[in-house]
Amino acid sequence: MNTKKVYLAQVNVTYNDYIAYLPYAAGCLAAYAWSDKEISENFELADILYMRLKLEESFEKIKDPAVVGFSCYIWNMEYNLKLAEMIKEKYPECLIVFGGHNVPDDTSLLEKYPFIDVLMHSEGEEPFALMLKAIRNGDDFSQIPDISYRNGDGFVTTEKKRIYDITNYPSPYAAGLFDRMLEEYPKVNFHATLETNRGCPYSCAFCDWCFTKKIRLFPMERIFADIDWMSEHKITYCYCADANFGIVERDIEIANHVLEAKNKNGYPQVFKPCYAKNSDDTVFEIGKILNHSGIDKGVTLAYQSLDPQTLENIGRKNLTLEHYSDLTAKYAEEKIPTYTELILGLPGESYETFCEGLCRLLENGQHNSMTVYTCQVYCNAPIASKEFKEKYGIRWERQPLHGIHYPANFNGVQEYYNVVVETNEMSKDMWVKANMFSVCLQSFHHLGLLRCFAIYARHELGMSYFDFYNRLLDYIFSDSSKYIYKLFEEIRWKTEHTEVSDWCYQKDIFSKVGWYFEEGIFLDLIYNRDSLWNDIDGFINSLGIDERICKELLAYQKNILRLPNTETLAVESDYDFYSYFENIYDDRYAPLEKKKTRLDITLEKKIDTWADYAREIIWFGKRRSATLCTNSREKVEVKYL
Repeated sequence: MNTKKVYLAQVNVTYNDYIAYLPYAAGCLAAYAWSDKEISENFELADILYMRLKLEESFEKIKDPAVVGFSCYIWNMEYNLKLAEMIKEKYPECLIVFGGHNVPDDTSLLEKYPFIDVLMHSEGEEPFALMLKAIRNGDDFSQIPDISYRNGDGFVTTEKKRIYDITNYPSPYAAGLFDRMLEEYPKVNFHATLETNRGCPYSCAFCDWCFTKKIRLFPMERIFADIDWMSEHKITYCYCADANFGIVERDIEIANHVLEAKNKNGYPQVFKPCYAKNSDDTVFEIGKILNHSGIDKGVTLAYQSLDPQTLENIGRKNLTLEHYSDLTAKYAEEKIPTYTELILGLPGESYETFCEGLCRLLENGQHNSMTVYTCQVYCNAPIASKEFKEKYGIRWERQPLHGIHYPANFNGVQEYYNVVVETNEMSKDMWVKANMFSVCLQSFHHLGLLRCFAIYARHELGMSYFDFYNRLLDYIFSDSSKYIYKLFEEIRWKTEHTEVSDWCYQKDIFSKVGWYFEEGIFLDLIYNRDSLWNDIDGFINSLGIDERICKELLAYQKNILRLPNTETLAVESDYDFYSYFENIYDDRYAPLEKKKTRLDITLEKKIDTWADYAREIIWFGKRRSATLCTNSREKVEVKYL
């Protein structure tokens, strides 16, 4: 029997030469389709393309295709378009199908790219299988939901179904679709994706994550089997693709099963969920399970913005700041690190409201970690609509995708995404300044370079965090002869020239990968720490701290910053700084005591090189304040002398 060849392509962002994600979305399509006898008897799944090879190498893998399906997102869209065009030119009868989140919910891709034949606008398992059956039976595609396709000189968009019953969808892991990949690349450290549900009840204007507001659950048997597969196949990193892990109580059972698998086989070593937007007791319990066992980096307390008008504009409701403060203290008491996510460039946000929002989170206890994203524009998110854009004066620029935590080598095909750089309330210049304030605050506070001084100035001198970091930023840019000025000016230039810059920091001593600006600033400054302390001395002296305390505080701040080639250290001071700051982190302020104190610190593990330091302490550890030797993972013994 002659079978038609089907190829699927879900090309990775390859993080470096040895880390790549298994192609979960393509695997889901294949597992569902080839579980059907009619399809398996008439179509051959010839290959799933997933490594970002040179275009010619990927093209050579495709022989006599009947159908090639592409899973599209910002990290592979340009690659997919070029590869699809090459395929169509050589195999004009081949059906080219595009699906995924980078496919607009209209026919615009068909109109722009004549080599694309079909678009899939929703979850693809059932429409893709129905399409193969239609090809087999010679039917048109008019009865297949959630697709657009060419019809002569025109285009047809079929009915929108969107809500599918996923209960009996087979798993690509159980179907064995990834086993050959592990054998083909034995030296690659594959990361895997886990879904426990689909859907999101929220309607955030910046988001296109889910196709439905209704949450649909996968069976627990499938979820447990997927976790076991990952554990048995030594998958180090499992990304949980739920929009709100912890939104249902059964997620506690799932977290426990991850821990059981880790205890049994040693894998997965990291389980990274996206936690439910409104953190509650379920999320707290999951945080305890995962963080106490070292499987997760920290719990997200998502805000996006603290400006009421902005939140109304984007359809986002937040925790109250009072509840947020209670949560941070609750997690701190359990030694569970938390981090907060915000988005810069949302409609309604000004420079002042955004930067003051960052500092209000510090006021409410978020000293551990913050992640500030630029507002990206996804084609199916409400913010991308013409009406939304005109109403809020939104302007975006096309930014080259940069290599954060992987080498910026796209094998000859640069990828892009759109980022908001201006709104009615925030000009491009103020957007650049807000970015620099964010980078300054994160590198000096959350990564710890001057965190002790900022907290002390707030509690003992009454200086707000907003004033502290605005003063620091002004100081940095006040003297162009200083090393610290040149470092920050390089980042400022990249931020301003969005459309041509690489938007990341990279130096070979920290490996070939790129780093977020705040990470790069920290790495550069801690490596050149003599220049840092020399350049920043004038700022520290300008704060007005008692001279004796200031000298002791500076020594303490320097000594608790993590450095390579260190296993143990002793930190002595005439003041009990450790208890002072720990009390503030736990939301129970007590005055600083003049008490001769010695900290004997044993670090969890020794880091030898600066490249290892960047990976282990910054990439893997920043959300638990790993840059400070006093973080919860290290053994700290306090002695009063």
